[in-house]
Amino acid sequence: MSAIRKIIQRQLFQKDDERIQAIVNVSKLDGKKKKNQTLLCLAVTIEHPIAVRLYFVKGEKDDTFKKKDRFNLREVREIDGINPKKPSPEFHITIGDRQYVILAGSAEEKDDFIRELYKLSCQYLPVQMPDFCNFSLPQLEAEASIIPIELPEHDIAMQSDYQPVSQKEDADFRKLIEKANLTIGDAHLFAEMLTEQLQSLDGANINSMMDSENSVNQLLSSIDAALSGVESVEKELDRCDDILAFVRNSIELIEEKDSLSVVERKNKQRLNDEVITFVKSLEAVTDAHIETLKQANFSNPESVQRCADAARAVAHFWHGRFSKPMLQMKAYQDRNDELAAVDVFVDRLMSHLSALFSNLNDLSLDHEWHELCIPKQSQRFRALSPLSDLINWLKTNRPKACSLVLQKYIDSTNLLYKRLFDNFFETLINKVPKAVGTEKKSKTSDSANTSIRSDNQSFLSTSSEIDTEVLPQLIETVLAELSAVIDAEQKFVVRFFHINSELLAQFDTTSTGSGDSSSLGGRSMEKHMNEQVRHVMGNLFDSLNIHLDSFCRAICRHNPSNVLLLFVIMSKKVLLPQDPSSYFSITFGSLVVLIKRQFDAFIQMECTQYSEVRIAKKTRIGILPSIARFASFVRRAENIFENAERRTDLEKAYFNLCRAVCDGIQKAAANPYSKSPSSVVKFENYHELYLTLSELKIACLDQQRKDAKALKEEHIDAYVKEFMGRPLKEIQTFFDNVNNFIEMRGIRPEEISYQQQFSRIELKKVISQHPGKEVKKGLEQLYKKIEKNLVANSSLLQVVWRDMQEQFIKQIAEYNKLILTCYPGSKIELEVSTDNVLQFFSEIAQQH
Repeated sequence: MSAIRKIIQRQLFQKDDERIQAIVNVSKLDGKKKKNQTLLCLAVTIEHPIAVRLYFVKGEKDDTFKKKDRFNLREVREIDGINPKKPSPEFHITIGDRQYVILAGSAEEKDDFIRELYKLSCQYLPVQMPDFCNFSLPQLEAEASIIPIELPEHDIAMQSDYQPVSQKEDADFRKLIEKANLTIGDAHLFAEMLTEQLQSLDGANINSMMDSENSVNQLLSSIDAALSGVESVEKELDRCDDILAFVRNSIELIEEKDSLSVVERKNKQRLNDEVITFVKSLEAVTDAHIETLKQANFSNPESVQRCADAARAVAHFWHGRFSKPMLQMKAYQDRNDELAAVDVFVDRLMSHLSALFSNLNDLSLDHEWHELCIPKQSQRFRALSPLSDLINWLKTNRPKACSLVLQKYIDSTNLLYKRLFDNFFETLINKVPKAVGTEKKSKTSDSANTSIRSDNQSFLSTSSEIDTEVLPQLIETVLAELSAVIDAEQKFVVRFFHINSELLAQFDTTSTGSGDSSSLGGRSMEKHMNEQVRHVMGNLFDSLNIHLDSFCRAICRHNPSNVLLLFVIMSKKVLLPQDPSSYFSITFGSLVVLIKRQFDAFIQMECTQYSEVRIAKKTRIGILPSIARFASFVRRAENIFENAERRTDLEKAYFNLCRAVCDGIQKAAANPYSKSPSSVVKFENYHELYLTLSELKIACLDQQRKDAKALKEEHIDAYVKEFMGRPLKEIQTFFDNVNNFIEMRGIRPEEISYQQQFSRIELKKVISQHPGKEVKKGLEQLYKKIEKNLVANSSLLQVVWRDMQEQFIKQIAEYNKLILTCYPGSKIELEVSTDNVLQFFSEIAQQH
């Protein structure tokens, strides 16, 4: 408890020049157990005038304490110890009109606290002393009314009974020892000498005291007189203390009365301000204002302005900050009853606005404009603008009615724009065939000659020069007209319906209250504004996306490749700066998305046509038309994308189309109705694709060009191995058996001739079956077969024939090597040498 007492003294009482006299730990207060530690402290001020106070101190987090309640000692009426015969930690203390039931930590704490409280009551409040019941009161001795001041801990440590020997005492003691002239062993003689001297001094003192008896009597008389003076002074001091106590109580009463007078003056000022505000609000709405609202003429601008002024006065009255008692006053209730006319005014205003919206929309439809223009709505905006202030009043005071007006405006204006867009886009779509249809008519001749020509013409018709001139003009017309109409409508809607007014007011209030208008708050408000405006504008122009989609489809339907030109035009415009707060940016984004979808659909359609190959039964497949069509597409696309900055989507389309061409080649090669060998179909078409890509020189397709070349060479090798087969069949079979016998039996190659089935005689028989004439005849048949399989006048014929020659020579060399290894010194050779083979291949090539 002493540690807690020091902490509380340092944290709470030392700064207020108070000192804790007693402290008790409160376990329960009024029968309720406290969650946080609660202490009852008895404190005394250090400086005069002395004041004794009681504090309830509550423990907080982190070992901190806080003063909760404070009472002066004169407010204490009674202290009840409950049972003086039986030790108990419970006691009652009555302060003012309330009795506190306190359960102390222990009975000793309670007794010490009440004892200290009794002492201070006797000392500083002897007249108005509280009643102490059921407690053994201590017997107090007369004490001086001086309050000791606590010393710091380092000063208390210096107070001690120890007194060190001074230098003079030390010197006198040494002189005494020198005078006696004794050693340490004669200490008892030194003691006897000191005893004799002490006795002689005592006798001298007694004689001196007896001689000074008269002086002593005089001294005692003086002391008695001094004591009498002290008693008189104490009495005077007690009288002064009583006077000071009376003065102190009087001053405290005066202070209380002064604080009450201050409260009274504040209350009067607040009441005066409340009444003035109330009266001003009542006077803000006059009978003339009410009559103006009743006789409102919304067709007259001056009457509309007077109605707006009257409506603002009514709003000022409604939004006045009145206390609840003021709302019960008869003047306020009477004025409220008179304002029932406002409901009729609101109904008339809504009816007028509904009729006005409908009439103005009909007038807008009756005006004649250029066929490629959307009628401007400036006249309709001017007719509605005078009612803007009344709309703002409705928004603030009748939000439901304002929402209904906004919805009626959206419904009627939506129908207006739907009709205007129908006429505009119908005219615009009718202009499209005139731009792209002329060129199509010149492309219809000879469309069914071959599959290549028919496929190419369907795409080559996209090279119309009229498209590149007219389509950009049509797109510019659409964007310019939509931008003007949408921006004008957005500005009018925001201004007329005050869409952002409450957000601005809320933002200003938040900024003023917080003292910080951060950029984060500004961005949040701007985002919320844009969302509200986009919601309204989206409902007004909900049919616009349908018309834009129909426009894009119409352009692509008349000429699918027009989507490339549209994509380039919109890609350039995407890079231009756009106003994010304008709804037109959303419309523009929707158009970009629609064109991108048409572009993707067109590329997907091309990929499907490239990969799907239709072949009649028992026909030879030559070069697929999809390769020429792909080349035409790339040339057309490169012309269109010549100055375009965004080529990522085009390069991706190139990759997909090239892959589709390869898929078509694989499907054609695997077609069961084809009479052409699979390898021939593959290497011929891959060779054509390689030549096409080399001619086009597209950087992003360089890897595909290399892949096409590799695939061509791979399938040429496969074709050579497949059709070359075994030109010297019996010799190949013989040496295959030799190799198998060597591997399985473990016989050395030079010993194989000793086996009967592999003897030199058998080898000569096998070689004699393949004379030069037979070999040349077989090669001639092979050349004719290759020539039949390949496309007429194919540049690959000589390439394939050369690969056949290399493969045949390689087999001849392999057979000669086996003969030298297995039959050394036999001088057996094939009847056909390498030079013969080269001569045969050369002659056959020259003949054809």
